Amino acid sequence: MKKFIKKLVADVKFADAGTGQRLNEEKTPKPGPSSAPVPASRRPPSADAQSAGAAALARLEAASNKGNKQNSAMRAQQLELKKQMQRQVLEERTSAAMSAPREPEVIPQVGLRMVCPICGASIPKPQMSAHFESCLEKELELKPLETTCTMIYTLNKDEEKLAIGVKTLAFFVQNVVKSPEEEKYKKIRVSNGGVQKKIMPLVGGVEFLEIAGFTRITDDNDGEEYFIMLETPTIDHLTLCIETLQNSKKASPTLDRDTKVLQSSAGLQRYELSTDFYRVTKEDLMAEQKRRAEEAERGDLMRTKAMRDKDAGVGMRIYHYSIIRIRFPDGLYLQGTFSAHDTVESIFKFVESSLRHPVSFTLITPGLPALKRDSTLLKAAGLVPSGVLNLSTIDRTEFTLLSDELVCKLSDL
Repeated sequence: MKKFIKKLVADVKFADAGTGQRLNEEKTPKPGPSSAPVPASRRPPSADAQSAGAAALARLEAASNKGNKQNSAMRAQQLELKKQMQRQVLEERTSAAMSAPREPEVIPQVGLRMVCPICGASIPKPQMSAHFESCLEKELELKPLETTCTMIYTLNKDEEKLAIGVKTLAFFVQNVVKSPEEEKYKKIRVSNGGVQKKIMPLVGGVEFLEIAGFTRITDDNDGEEYFIMLETPTIDHLTLCIETLQNSKKASPTLDRDTKVLQSSAGLQRYELSTDFYRVTKEDLMAEQKRRAEEAERGDLMRTKAMRDKDAGVGMRIYHYSIIRIRFPDGLYLQGTFSAHDTVESIFKFVESSLRHPVSFTLITPGLPALKRDSTLLKAAGLVPSGVLNLSTIDRTEFTLLSDELVCKLSDL
């Protein structure tokens, strides 16, 4: 109906525009106002036509309003449907997350602790070097001779140069002991080739000579530096210096077992090992190269990879330490840190030292026969970098088998 009315209006306007004219026809002058035709007067529409037009316009407007309402209702319905779908997807995801099994919490990274050979303190491995040097400085003031000899053996890594240096130091002091009246044995030129190669590069070498009684001075006559005994010490002092030097040993930090007792839930949790457990050193690479050379000489390279792995232990040349946990019948876990080169025997001794009283027990690896108490290395027994063992015993007790001291350290970590 709306289109029909628009067409009627267009026809009326076209009729009012007058007659048309072709583009190729000559233009004729328009007649003046006096000659313009007088348009015929239009009769007003009848009452029936007016009512019919009004009714048509009313129907057209009603239809337009109805269409707008239908479109609005449809858009609202689509929006509501979209929201329902989003809520449904969100509920499904939440339900899946709630029903999915949760991963056990990860215990904070397990690091190595070392026991200082000087003071016996337990120190994290990365901090041991600085702590050890600090202890040596303190001990040097209290026990100068013993500490200096310890420094010589500990801080000089080259074994060959160490042996030569120790022999040279002892030689200089022994000369004075054998001939205390000979002045030539009490004067050592610093620029001497042997001294420069064997004594000066040796950590603690100069300090040992000074403790023995030598003093480093510069001769005003020739400008040379010398180690000179200005006053001859007693023979007992010189003999003590030689014996202490020859009998001293390298002081190395030892691995702290870092014994812990854990709750049952904690024993089942995962943990991360620090890089100290598997860091490969220069010595490791040299040892590996030497091992391969020996295998080549024996013809082991013709053997299968499985056979070579069985001899060496798969992956055990990488991990140097291991976390061992022993599960007791009451659900408690005894944890200790071991070296990959420790023996299975050391685990049994570790358990025995942790018991309240002696009992007969066996250690079982899940799915495998009972562990044999022998000198098998942990790396060969497959207990590196970690292992969980079950303790089995025929002795029954209403109390835990662990000592009271360890039970007091019960941890949830």
